[in-house]
Amino acid sequence: MDSVVQWLLEDKNPAVQYRTRMELLHEDTDKSAAAAFIGKKLPADWQNTKGLWYTYWLTAIAECGLQHADVPMDADRAVRLCADGFANGCTDFMHLRALVMLGLGEHPIVQHTIDNLQALPDGGFLCDMKLKKRKDIPKSCAKANIHALLFCAEAKKKNIALPITDPLLEYFWAHRIFYRLSAPDVLMLDGREGWRAVDTFHPMETMRIGLHNIVEAFCALGYGKDERLAHAWALLDAKTMEDGKVPLDGTLTKSYLPKETVGKPSKWVTFYTLLAKNARALYTQTR
Repeated sequence: MDSVVQWLLEDKNPAVQYRTRMELLHEDTDKSAAAAFIGKKLPADWQNTKGLWYTYWLTAIAECGLQHADVPMDADRAVRLCADGFANGCTDFMHLRALVMLGLGEHPIVQHTIDNLQALPDGGFLCDMKLKKRKDIPKSCAKANIHALLFCAEAKKKNIALPITDPLLEYFWAHRIFYRLSAPDVLMLDGREGWRAVDTFHPMETMRIGLHNIVEAFCALGYGKDERLAHAWALLDAKTMEDGKVPLDGTLTKSYLPKETVGKPSKWVTFYTLLAKNARALYTQTR
């Protein structure tokens, strides 16, 4: 067995261990350790949490590879909170992605939300609060668009068809994924090193999503071998260590998943990198 995969299978992170067996090795395996792993992290009253942190706790469960029935959860509340006031923003698409990962993508309320998604002319999205203040047709928000991209990728894995995927992909191709149209060498989401979209930041939050998650999303959508993804692959390959592990560039100050050490090999980042490579080998779609 590959030494990197063997490292992921060590019992220090049962969630990565479970997802590695299920998604990289395609083994049918017990999920109880992964459920217990995140159960220790979840606050006792997490289901009564409102706003952003409710979405984070849902994402934490989803990231462990679990379904909504695997942990005590009010699934109806989870989908209602997504639909009520869905505003095309970062948190909205992050919440929607979590619901799909948790096996709630076919829920009628979720389907209704999906059916009513409407992209801007540039193929992306902008939260309603900002959109209502504009009299012209504005540009979309890169942060919301990356979350929408990851949502599209998870929907693809569940065979949920989305009309927003192709226009959104065109948005990213036009931007060379990470860069401004007006300044092709300037990042759309620049800032603190380690916290940018070209860094391995994990776990994702509303304002930041790591390079490994972005590359994996494109691969899941079938574009792993597309030449337009070559630059993103080069960035990720440059971060990969000789033994195949990928270090963590940045993380949340207060994380909804057990924290890893910045600068050290990350099991989550390495797992998503291998998942991307697997998808690249499986799918050959290029356009």
